[in-house]
Amino acid sequence: MAATSRIVFNVGGPGFHPVREQALRIQQWLGDKFTYEVRDGLDAFEALEGCDLLVLMGLHWTGWKEEKTERSLYHPMEDRHKKAFEAYVASGRPLIAHHGTIASYDDWPRYGELIGFTWVWGKTSHSPVSDHLVRIHRSTHPLVKDLDDYTIHDELYYDIQTTPGLSTLIHAEAEWQGRALPMIMSAEGGRVEGAGKVVYLANGHDMKAFECAAMQRIWANAVNWALGL
Repeated sequence: MAATSRIVFNVGGPGFHPVREQALRIQQWLGDKFTYEVRDGLDAFEALEGCDLLVLMGLHWTGWKEEKTERSLYHPMEDRHKKAFEAYVASGRPLIAHHGTIASYDDWPRYGELIGFTWVWGKTSHSPVSDHLVRIHRSTHPLVKDLDDYTIHDELYYDIQTTPGLSTLIHAEAEWQGRALPMIMSAEGGRVEGAGKVVYLANGHDMKAFECAAMQRIWANAVNWALGL
């Protein structure tokens, strides 16, 4: 790994997910031991050469339209973006996927398959935004190092599809309507030959969710584990 790891954040999408602001907050939490690039939508896939960690946060899907005119705001992946993303995953370099990004590029199902976690329109959904208790699965895994159960003001995703054959670990869950819903998940390999680590962080609808004190530790743990630090 390079002495100073280069992290590329994919942002963009509707305003109800303020992912650019969240990406900047994460950079503040992580400090100056990394270098950062924040790129909107497809621009992130133009910046994968020399990228040590790709953080997917943007929500770009076929149904994204301008409210007043109904004009489509969606820009589909071109072949070069698809090839760059697949090559990145196949290179063994890590991914962190955040909240709504798993619903992106729904006209190219391979996107979700390569992440390992997919929002399936018509099946996957979320709870109302409210205060929810997230319980940590106690283990020696670095993702839950120094993490205690936390309460977060957020929406909880459920019925997320995982890529067939992918062996996932669940590190934290929140209960809603009698169901235990995974909030922090990880996997290694699968998806495509040569694939490395992936983390999915389901929490983080808006900046109020980012006020939860545990989020800083969660992101530090995720980045450090992904980069092998």
